[in-house]
Amino acid sequence: MIRIAVFLFITIFSASVLGFTVNAQSDLKDHDTYQPLDIDAERFELRQRDGQAVFSGTVKVTQGKLILSSDSLTVFYASSSKNTNPSIDRLDARGGVKLFSSTEQVVSDWSVYDVNRRLVTFGGNVILTQGDNTLNGERLELDLVSGLTKLDGESGKNNGRVSGTFNVPENDKSNQ
Repeated sequence: MIRIAVFLFITIFSASVLGFTVNAQSDLKDHDTYQPLDIDAERFELRQRDGQAVFSGTVKVTQGKLILSSDSLTVFYASSSKNTNPSIDRLDARGGVKLFSSTEQVVSDWSVYDVNRRLVTFGGNVILTQGDNTLNGERLELDLVSGLTKLDGESGKNNGRVSGTFNVPENDKSNQ
């Protein structure tokens, strides 16, 4: 078991040091994007002509296991005369963005949740935390279908590399 953990650590560490994209499995795999979006904020502004709803002031969005918070959130939607409920296409979060699930946390400057593609993209000073492990980069994509997480470094910053700290569990000597 320790060999597998060490191999995984070396593989991920080597990828981050060499500047490759780091991939990790997300707890949000198979997240149901058709669940209701519960939004809580201090202020709401409807731009019906533009198909936008703007929330500001300590915004919190909850959809099943996914929790997203930010300073502001713009919801892009389309409505038709046949359907009374608008179709939400995208959520753009800005300022102090944080995504929480039961096993991970992402912190960034901004994010775009493309509901139709079931993809959440984060940018600007991205920090991904899973358990005791932390990764830093500039742009992160979280695929809600496959659970695949991709993190890229920023050119000109840290030599364009992803950096991280990985904690290797202690060896249980009783199993040897």
